[in-house]
Amino acid sequence: MTIHQAPVFVNEGAFGIFDHGEVPIESADWSGDLIAPMSAGAVVRTGINTGNVRVEVRTGTSPVSSEQWEEEATALVWSPTGSMRVESVVDGPRSELPVLSASGPGWYELEVKARGRRQAPDSSLLESAEAYLITLRPVPEKPAPVPDRASTAPDRGAEARRRRLLQG
Repeated sequence: MTIHQAPVFVNEGAFGIFDHGEVPIESADWSGDLIAPMSAGAVVRTGINTGNVRVEVRTGTSPVSSEQWEEEATALVWSPTGSMRVESVVDGPRSELPVLSASGPGWYELEVKARGRRQAPDSSLLESAEAYLITLRPVPEKPAPVPDRASTAPDRGAEARRRRLLQG
């Protein structure tokens, strides 16, 4: 097992697990408290509004104990290009952290463990006590998603929504 760590800048209470920088925010499922899966990748919801959180990525197959983590959630995420990375919505991908979708394009089970999310909710902190552990495991038997026929028409508001998300 290999451990990689890096600070990730959070804006508007989130950072991403994005595939090739794509942020299909209009497809986000906001029903979960910790993870909002999208048509590609996911948004991780933080406690702070703005600032840095510590993100740890573990690669390998060794199980991780849940004892030191306060919250955890899993979600199925689609990686169309096989280049899924931890990204700040403002600063982009964290080069210190590896590509998560090492098995290439396909479905993955995203597991996020967190601690410290409730310590300073909605605050702006240069350095937060929040920490996250990200694990991504391939789900090879699941077929690729079929595009919705209605989604093939251009969405004129998609680019405006994406810009608002990126600007905060």
